[in-house]
Amino acid sequence: MFSLSDAQTITDPVLRAQIEQHPRAQELLRAFLYPYAAPDHDFLFKAGACEPVGQGDIARLAHGRMPVLAVGSNRAPVQLSRKFSHQNLSDAILVTHGWMDHHDIVYSAHMTGYGAIPATLAPSPGTKVRVAVTWLTANQLSHMHVTESVPSHYSYQQLHGRDIELDCGVMPDHVGIYQSVAGHVFDQSDIFAVSAIEAQGRRFKALNQWDMIDHLARRAGYVMQPEFVLRMIDDQAFRTAVAARFPIK
Repeated sequence: MFSLSDAQTITDPVLRAQIEQHPRAQELLRAFLYPYAAPDHDFLFKAGACEPVGQGDIARLAHGRMPVLAVGSNRAPVQLSRKFSHQNLSDAILVTHGWMDHHDIVYSAHMTGYGAIPATLAPSPGTKVRVAVTWLTANQLSHMHVTESVPSHYSYQQLHGRDIELDCGVMPDHVGIYQSVAGHVFDQSDIFAVSAIEAQGRRFKALNQWDMIDHLARRAGYVMQPEFVLRMIDDQAFRTAVAARFPIK
């Protein structure tokens, strides 16, 4: 799913070299590159590829579908491909982009089974954050619930669309959102924004994924290196124990 050239986006040269030379580089890239590269324009995800879509087609393509905020990896083609390309769900997925007022996209206080610290939405008065909206059929939404581990890791909620302004001009009354059950507040009341997501007037400290993992590893008494992430992937008990060190305050 990833090429070694993707590691060039990792700014830590030591970590980048460790990943490039590691036999499990694909798994490490999946963890460290979250929330993954994504177009910053509206597109139609179809047959594993992105097709540009004109503004005049969006209302038609969105008709009858549920708008669902994609605040993390669900806006990225690599993740949509992983989740939907082999599920016999042939309908295309429309992805639109815009801005959301008074919110930010931050790290959730839990760890995924693939080693990344995922994203969730948090209130942030005065902040405007870049968001994506996936428009899903009923079958796609049902499958997305499964991929989001509802209700154990995320709860599915409805938000009023008043704070969202999409580039295409479509104005959804409500949008679905997957909110972290673990919350977004770490020990010492820390909240960390996802630096890969653009925002204006950001109030929280922004970290990239590898710095976020490093922060959690150090606070739990470990050294952040590829073996730490692979142990989180391979050992659920270890992953749970590390996450338990960061209770919601």
